[in-house]
Amino acid sequence: MKKLAMLLPLLWQPGLMAEPITIGTGGQQGIYHQITKEFCRLAHEADEQLKCALQGTSGSIENLQRLKSGESSYAMVQSDWLYQASKGLGPFATQPQPELRALFATHAEPFTIVIRADGDITSLEQLKLAPIDMGLKGSGTRQTALTLLNQLGAQEQDLDLKSTANQSDALCSKQIDAFALVMGHPNRIVLDTAKRCAVRFLPIEGATRDQLLKGVKYYQRSQVPARIYPGNLKATPTFAIAATLVTNAAMPEESVYRLTKAMLTQQTKFNEQTYGYANMFHRARNKIGPVLSIEQHPGAAKYFEELKAAGKL
Repeated sequence: MKKLAMLLPLLWQPGLMAEPITIGTGGQQGIYHQITKEFCRLAHEADEQLKCALQGTSGSIENLQRLKSGESSYAMVQSDWLYQASKGLGPFATQPQPELRALFATHAEPFTIVIRADGDITSLEQLKLAPIDMGLKGSGTRQTALTLLNQLGAQEQDLDLKSTANQSDALCSKQIDAFALVMGHPNRIVLDTAKRCAVRFLPIEGATRDQLLKGVKYYQRSQVPARIYPGNLKATPTFAIAATLVTNAAMPEESVYRLTKAMLTQQTKFNEQTYGYANMFHRARNKIGPVLSIEQHPGAAKYFEELKAAGKL
């Protein structure tokens, strides 16, 4: 009996058991869910004891709430909402989350304005007088669009903002002249629209983009990639937020290190059919640094330091 009692602690070792990792993603058909699912598949291949439990959510805001309440251990969050939550700005003024920590950025989500190829819209200024769908009120897309349009001298109450049930139908039937999305490419909504009518993208560049990015950590220069959608042979300049895998400072360093390493060790096998692949941050050095809008978790930093020491960063 004494021998059995001595053996039990050796047999029951937490490191040998599967760790349930809860990750808040987004809608099950969305990019966050698809990309997180693929990273988790790679993590399980690298470390069989790691298993993810993906939580379908409405997106970044809910994911931040779940992190705060402890319902999720990790979550995918847009860099702009992440920064504001960390600093207690905007909708997070009364409930700041300074404990948030980043693991790494997964992909860029360019702010994309879709217009009809045969339409009258040729400049950002024209959006101020046109019927446009810039996302639901209170959504991340709407807030980003208003940031851009405010810089152009337009206030929300002066705009002809629509919230259409089907953006593809609305654009192609000329109910609206443009719609915007914050998204990785290729995107199903844009692909569907391009099948119904010829589309192109409104560029955001020059002084407008420079001013928008000035002093802001959570926006980056970006582009809508070329040759993904019919008729669009050249990349379109714009800006983007970075989708970021995050946790809280209280998460143990070893747990974060283990997950980060397992997710990234085999990224060369990342499924090329996963939506958002065109904007993935493939190289390790592009996943950290300025692209992160908050402090990195020590566990994740440890893995990237190892890459640096090995000359792989």
